[in-house]
Amino acid sequence: MGLLRDAQGEAYFKSWYQELLAALQFCAGEALNEELSKEQKLVKLLGDIGEKVKSASDPQRKDVLKKEIGSLEEFFKDIKTCHLPLNPALCIKGIDRDACSYFTSNASPLKITFINANPMGKNISVIFKAGDDLRQDMLALQIIQVMDNAWLQEGLDMQMITYGCLSTGRAQGFIEMVPDAVTLAKIHLHSGLIGPLKENTIKKWFSQHNHLKEDYEKVCSSGTNFKQ
Repeated sequence: MGLLRDAQGEAYFKSWYQELLAALQFCAGEALNEELSKEQKLVKLLGDIGEKVKSASDPQRKDVLKKEIGSLEEFFKDIKTCHLPLNPALCIKGIDRDACSYFTSNASPLKITFINANPMGKNISVIFKAGDDLRQDMLALQIIQVMDNAWLQEGLDMQMITYGCLSTGRAQGFIEMVPDAVTLAKIHLHSGLIGPLKENTIKKWFSQHNHLKEDYEKVCSSGTNFKQ
């Protein structure tokens, strides 16, 4: 719904998107529209926080995030529970303030940890990005999934691993956090300033964390995750 609202500013297909949005709201019914309204408000709050954190200077970002997180706490006090837009099967009831942070990349994406409304469920961490067009990421991931399905039908398992990605508007959206993952930036940094320019940086990293020849060959051939 967020994408349809955002797309109403398109010059050529504005009327089409307006009709689609109206049809969706009509078919959804009162209860679902109320739920979508809560999710839309959550996205708006995260977008505002993301922009404020990104525009703040490096020394102030932590304090800005700590202050702005309060608006999310107030949101959950009012609405009690809300479904997670990235995965509507998950219901959330608050945030774990101490587990929330941001990444030190150009877009300064937020790491937000939600409290699972299911008392038996674990907390749910997601990345919220403001400043990148995630529609491109969504399309790329969808193409990879289609290709992987075709390969699997032919008996070829390429060990493709995808993650959740949802654009919620122009240059913003959610990305699933992959647990126990190491970023390429961290791997390159481990090899020094010219790490990104070296051909064997990734190979050396795999070798350092898989000392046995069998483990190293398994990682290289299957593409499975490895732990530090």
